[in-house]
Amino acid sequence: MDTVVKLNIRGFRSNFEELKLLLNRSQSAVVALQECRLGEGQLPPLGYTLLLPRGGSPGGEAPLLIRNGTRFSEIGLKTGLHAAAATISLEKTLTVCSLYLPPNSPLSKLSLAELFEQLPKHFLVLVDFNAHSPAWGDSRRDGRGRMLEEFTTENDLIILNSGDQTFVHSAYHSTSAIDLAVASPSIAAECSWAAAITFLYF
Repeated sequence: MDTVVKLNIRGFRSNFEELKLLLNRSQSAVVALQECRLGEGQLPPLGYTLLLPRGGSPGGEAPLLIRNGTRFSEIGLKTGLHAAAATISLEKTLTVCSLYLPPNSPLSKLSLAELFEQLPKHFLVLVDFNAHSPAWGDSRRDGRGRMLEEFTTENDLIILNSGDQTFVHSAYHSTSAIDLAVASPSIAAECSWAAAITFLYF
């Protein structure tokens, strides 16, 4: 059974060994990474291809790792957001998009709509939204969270999160749920989600 994993790595080079352990343990077909801070010439873990954003989106913060031997076709997204996407052939063919939205960067429904419109019908968007809402398990709601609630409702998108927390602050031990898995209705029923790392089973 193939898995797709979302991981906010907070530094690709500094957490490279932990990433290799995760890949060895999960044998994931696809890993959506956020906050990578990739350096020039950074190589992926053995057995994986590192797919950086193309087509206008900023590079380095939201690449995909795709296991060698997995058939995929890169999507050249035209967006100012940190995003990378590819159509992946697993048991089913689907598009996986890695997206990172820094907490203080401008964000609008229009920029999100322009991104989502470029994705084929069957898609998963694995994202660090830095948006708070009880709708996906956070203890508070902020403006970005309200906007995201409206956006997903208006576009018939499904948030797969179960309400579990996805982040623990290392210094304060506080928790939040800002890492989301958003699916098109066409595949949502076939997905199973689990925290603290997002696993999606097909």
